[in-house]
This record gives sequence, C-alpha cells and structure tokens, in this order.
Amino acid sequence: MTSSEFGYDNPALICMDAVLSMNRKYAGFVKPRIDNFRTEYPSIDTLDALRRLIQLKGHEGFCQVWNYRHVARVELLERLSTKFLTIAEQEGQISDLVAMRDWAAKVDVMDHLNFNVKGIGLATFQYLRMLLGVATVKPDVHISRAVALALGEGRSLVEAISLLEHASKQMGLDATYVDHNIWKHFSQKA
Repeated sequence: MTSSEFGYDNPALICMDAVLSMNRKYAGFVKPRIDNFRTEYPSIDTLDALRRLIQLKGHEGFCQVWNYRHVARVELLERLSTKFLTIAEQEGQISDLVAMRDWAAKVDVMDHLNFNVKGIGLATFQYLRMLLGVATVKPDVHISRAVALALGEGRSLVEAISLLEHASKQMGLDATYVDHNIWKHFSQKA
C-alpha cells in the first residue's frame, strides 16, 4: 500500500491522521474529522500551511477546526509538522511529501528511539511510515494478540513487527496488507 492508497497525497492530512488515530477508533472518530478538514480546508496541503493555520487559530481554536477538544494533540500535531519540515529542509527537498516518503523509506523500526517528537511512540512512528508507503506493521493490541496466538506466547512489539514483516515477505504479501487484515479480523471481535 502507498499513501495514495490510504487516500493521502497531502502531508498535512498524513500528520493529522497519525495524531488523531492515537487511541481512537478510525471509522467513527478519525475518518470523519479528516474528511471534514479536507472539505473545509482544501488549501491546507503543505506542512507549512498547516502550521500557519494552527498559529492563526491558536491551539484552542484549532481544536474547533478539527472538532477535537484536546489541546495536547494540537501541540503534538504542530511538533510533528515542524519535525517533518526540518527533515525536508535538511534533505533539501522542495516537497514535504517527497521528503516524508524519503524519510519513511530510510528509517527502520529502531529509529523510533531517535525520532525525538514528544508524544510519538513506536506505534505512531510505524503508522506514519505506513501512511507514507512503507510496507510495515503498526504494533497494537491486535498485532500482539495475533503474534501471541500464532506462537503460543507474546513477544515485544519490536519483535512482533519483525516477525510479521518476515512472515509477510515469506508469504509474498505486503506487510501493510497483513497488518490491515489482522486489524480487521481482531477489531471485529472486540
């Protein structure tokens, strides 16, 4: 899967999706907010435009923009946007999206330890990589459950990612596809 398969060719929406998705149900919470933002703010298609909008509205005001009263998440969105703008600048990229995709392809799961965006952990780091087209896995309760069921015992999240990436490759499947199907299977049982 690529970011366009997730419906994103907009770096601002990628960052918003990743931040909104933290501990929230996708279909009922994240998707409606992303769809509404896309409709109401079609000109916000760069990270700089997103940051300017956050600065214009203020953190409290941006809560109204994306219909989520969680100032800390707005602050996280701003930090994440700034991080990717810095990466783009360091890489000499003109396009935020190209710089983000290049970053996602170059890093691996252990690089989450050095990402240095307060509030972004392993799961969101991996989800960002997936949104940017990397065939990988986002560790969550469903992934942990699937690995534990398959092996008869649990593994660390990093090990679960590695095992599922390896198994996906052995089966000739995209790891993101496997991740999504595990998520669908176990989320329907929850």
